[in-house]
Amino acid sequence: MNPTQSEGSISKTNGEAPWLSVVTVVRNDKQGLYSTIKSLSQQELAGVQFVVIDSSEQRNEVPEIMSHFQKINCEYTWVPPQGIYSAMNAGLNLSQGEYILFANAGDDFYAPSTIKQLRDSVEKSRATWIVGRVCIVSRSGGQVLTPILNYKREKKSLFARGKFPPHQATLARTNLLKSLGGFSLQYPIAADYHVALQMSTIEPPLILDQVLMIFREGGTSTDNWQQSFKEFHQARCQVFQPEGI
Repeated sequence: MNPTQSEGSISKTNGEAPWLSVVTVVRNDKQGLYSTIKSLSQQELAGVQFVVIDSSEQRNEVPEIMSHFQKINCEYTWVPPQGIYSAMNAGLNLSQGEYILFANAGDDFYAPSTIKQLRDSVEKSRATWIVGRVCIVSRSGGQVLTPILNYKREKKSLFARGKFPPHQATLARTNLLKSLGGFSLQYPIAADYHVALQMSTIEPPLILDQVLMIFREGGTSTDNWQQSFKEFHQARCQVFQPEGI
């Protein structure tokens, strides 16, 4: 891999802007980053920009991991550790792709054909945002595939059932996310949920019966589920402004 600073090269096809930006945020997780980049290296990467936002304490660790993947062009930058959503916003700001997908350290692409299939779906639909499925791996190693999102039912209940598109399975137009201001730092745990609610007020997503990513439990939202529910409720009130009971 050829890491560059934020002013460096961006993957392009025939001189055109990339169709997709894959943003990976990492902090002190060499093993997770290696797994994510290895799964990315197996994808069809024509027209794909790869952005790595690093907040690790050891500044040399992430570039060392990236050096094992020389064939992947990457835009790399280090930012001070100010939370995952602040780092994801930094990645959003550097993204040049028409669409964006966040695959943070430890999130792996489900199959080598994932990005190619996503591109086929984009070219057929030109959807504003696309939602697929994820494979959740528990701490004990068990695997569960999330069901296809019943968007109409969940939207009708204002997503109060706790089912919503996780960012690992959400492909969105980059300009849309930028126009929404990115991820709100008002929600330290549930900013991706808040963004999904905002996009739901603009237009319905294209729902795919396709598993996009492997997500391993153990992140902030998993460990702080009570706070997550509180933020979910706050986000619903802010976006939908429901009245009555």
